[in-house]
Amino acid sequence: MAPEYGYSLHATEKSDVYSMGIVLMELVSGKTPTDETFGADMDMVRWVEMHLDMHDAAREEVIDPELKPLLPAEEFAAFQVLEVALQCTKTTPQERPSSRKVCDLLLHVFNNRRAQFDKMNLDQYKFK
Repeated sequence: MAPEYGYSLHATEKSDVYSMGIVLMELVSGKTPTDETFGADMDMVRWVEMHLDMHDAAREEVIDPELKPLLPAEEFAAFQVLEVALQCTKTTPQERPSSRKVCDLLLHVFNNRRAQFDKMNLDQYKFK
């Protein structure tokens, strides 16, 4: 739930965008916002943020093991989706993108992943 919804009880486009960000985090991480992994001092947004700042194996922990193994382009796309999710879950509503912008960003991630996949498939058929 968006922070501002807790005190206003009024849903807006920006609170919906916040929820969309949480759903994106759930899809990539395989965790729910109330997962015991987070404990009392951590929430899902901070957990994702912390893991994206890490390197190598620690960073990989944010991706649901059920999604693995991932091709490099797929892994990159998963991290891009999490970056979009973090934009959606900014603390102040004014900092969050519009829902239209989120859709555009996700479409961009999809198109880049697809282009990378097509390039990989073409490369395997090239003669040396």
